[in-house]
Amino acid sequence: MAKLLLSHLKKDRQIYLFVVLGLILIAIPDRIASYAPYIIGTALILYAAVNIFMELRYPESEIRLGDAVIRGVVGIILLLEKEQAIAILGIVWAVFSLQDAAEEINDYYRTQKFRPVGAITIVLTIVFSALLMLDPFEHFAFHVRILGLEMIAETFIRRREENQ
Repeated sequence: MAKLLLSHLKKDRQIYLFVVLGLILIAIPDRIASYAPYIIGTALILYAAVNIFMELRYPESEIRLGDAVIRGVVGIILLLEKEQAIAILGIVWAVFSLQDAAEEINDYYRTQKFRPVGAITIVLTIVFSALLMLDPFEHFAFHVRILGLEMIAETFIRRREENQ
């Protein structure tokens, strides 16, 4: 998830905002978890609205209309469902993470390039996603902390890649 968010930032100092956000996620995951459905639901609706507008205005763009619509629907559900929002969000988060892991596996298969760190990341993603799907209420705050660590790590990995 952090890779996707980081890909939209410029190469300047904005990227270090992710270190600060990562530290906040690590420090107060329970509080973040309680507001997560509202924050993420609103963000998904805004993401959908902007992308739908861009796709309709600029059909030659690479925006995927179906993805935008579905993310908007998930955002609306997160804002409307009060009691089960964490469970819904946890399961959606796990599915998106598993989808990323599947893409990594496909890349390994196509390129035949084995990277131990990448393989470990895939295994951890699958395990953590399974835990989140099996008991989202219990594991959500833990995953918020993991996201914080991922944001910090991705920031420094991105910086290192830019400097090479």
